[in-house]
Amino acid sequence: MTGGVLFRVAEQLHFLPATIAIKVLPMPGVARVPGAPAELVGVALVEGGMIPVVAIGDLDARASRRPRALSRSPEDARPAAARPRADNRPMLVCTYLGELVGLVGLEVVATGRFDSSDPSNIEHAGVRATPFDVGAVFGRLREHRWAV
Repeated sequence: MTGGVLFRVAEQLHFLPATIAIKVLPMPGVARVPGAPAELVGVALVEGGMIPVVAIGDLDARASRRPRALSRSPEDARPAAARPRADNRPMLVCTYLGELVGLVGLEVVATGRFDSSDPSNIEHAGVRATPFDVGAVFGRLREHRWAV
C-alpha cells in the first residue's frame, strides 16, 4: 500500500506520495511577484509561512491565472479576516528538499492508500497515474531572475 494523492491536470492522471504531498487546502489569496514566471500565480500565507503558488494546469473560468489587482471598493476596506476567501479551488501543498510549494490548476481525484508498494505503479479506475515531478516545478522557478 502506498499513501498519497491522485490528481488530474487536463486529462492526465498524476500521483504524489504522502511524503511529498502534505495537504490539500482551498486556494488562499495570493500576492503577485513582480518579474515572476507565468506559472507562478504568486505567494500565499499558509499556516504562518509564505509559499510560492504555482499553476500546473489552467485555472478555471472563476479567475485568471493571476489574482486580480486590488480594486478600491468599500468591500476591500474591510479587515482581511472579514473579506471572503479568494476561492475554494484546491491547492495541493507539497514539500521538496525542505521547501513548500502550493500547486493549483488541478483536480484532486482521490487521497489515501493505494494498492501498490511502488508509487510509479498506481492505478485508479483502470487508469495508470504518472508520478508528478515536483522537483521540475522548483527547477523552473529557480531559473528566473526573480528567484534568490
